[in-house]
Amino acid sequence: MPDFTAALGQLRAHDPARALPPLTITERVAIRERIVAAQPAHTKTHGAARRSLHRKQRRRRIALAAGLTIVGVALAGVFGSHTTTAPQSALAAQMDRLARIAAGQAWTGIPGPGQYLYTDSKGVTTLTMDGRGGRICHIQQLVERKSWIATDGAGAIGQTLNRGFFSSPQAKAGCAAAGITDPTAQRESMHNRFGAGGLSFPTRDWHSLSTDPATLLVQLRTLDGGPRTAAEDFVHIGDFMRESDTPPAIRAALYKAAALIPGVKLMGPQADPTGRTGLGVGFYASGNVKSELIFDQQTGRLLAEKYEDAATGKLTDWTAYLSQKIVSADKLPDYPMTPPSTDTTASVNGN
Repeated sequence: MPDFTAALGQLRAHDPARALPPLTITERVAIRERIVAAQPAHTKTHGAARRSLHRKQRRRRIALAAGLTIVGVALAGVFGSHTTTAPQSALAAQMDRLARIAAGQAWTGIPGPGQYLYTDSKGVTTLTMDGRGGRICHIQQLVERKSWIATDGAGAIGQTLNRGFFSSPQAKAGCAAAGITDPTAQRESMHNRFGAGGLSFPTRDWHSLSTDPATLLVQLRTLDGGPRTAAEDFVHIGDFMRESDTPPAIRAALYKAAALIPGVKLMGPQADPTGRTGLGVGFYASGNVKSELIFDQQTGRLLAEKYEDAATGKLTDWTAYLSQKIVSADKLPDYPMTPPSTDTTASVNGN
C-alpha cells in the first residue's frame, strides 16, 4: 500500500511536536481519504437515501470501508482540530458546548419494535419549471411535511406543496415570459405508506461511525455522496440531523465536525422563519452566507435550515423542524401503501 505509507509519512512530517505548521482541515481530510482508500475493500451497504428539499432527486451513494473507524481511532491524535498552540475559535467553542450537551443526553430517538420516529416540519422550497420557448420559471411553494420512520425503513410520508408565489417582481416577469402566470396552480402532494426498506435513516449502523470529528467528515463524504467540497460537507451535517435517530455521541461529533469545515462561521443568535431563536452556524461563499443551520441552544436539536442566494443574500429555501418524537404504530396514518417495486428515492424527500 504505497499510498498508505506516503500518507502516513506526510502526517508524521507535520507532527506538532516538531513545531511545524499544522495541516489545514482540507489537507487532513484529503490525506485521511487516501488512507481510507488504501484499506481492504470490505464494505457495508445501506438502504435508499432520504434527501432534503433543496437537493433535487439525488441518490445517496452508499459504501463505507469497514476499516475506517479503526484508522480514525488510531490517528485521532494526529488529526485533532486544535493544537496546544492554536487558540480555540468562537465557533469551535460554541460547537464544543453543544457537543457537551449532546454527550450528556440519553439515546431515546431510536424506534423500538412497533414504533416510529415522527417528525413534523414546514418550509418553503423553489420549484423550477420549463416554460414556453425553453424559458425557465422559478416559483416558491410552501411545504408541509410529516414523516413516520421505523428502524427497518417502514413508515409513511405526508407532504403537501402548494400556495405558490413569486419571490420577486423579476421572478414574476420571468415566469410570465415562460407562459406561467398563476403560481398557485402548481400543486403537489404525497401521502403514502412504505414497507420495510421504503424509507431510511442516514445509516443503519451508527456504531460504524467515528466520534472523531475529522474522521467523521470523511465517513460522511462516503456515506452521503455528492461533490467533495466544503459546501457539501456542511450539507452532510444537516443530512445526518434531520428526520434522524442520530445517537448523542455522533451528534456531538457532528457539531465539532461543523467547526472544522472551511467557510463555516458562527452567526450567533438567529431567528428561524417561524420565530424561534437558536444558535446560527452558516457556510459562506464569496463573503455571503449560502446556507445556515440553527440549533436549539439548550438541547442542541436542529431547529431549522435556511438557504440563501450567495450573490444577493436573499432567502430562497428553508425548513423548520417543529417537533420530533417516538410514536406507536397506532399513530401511523392510513395512507395508501406504495408498491414495493416503486423507486421512492426521490419521492420520500418531496422531489
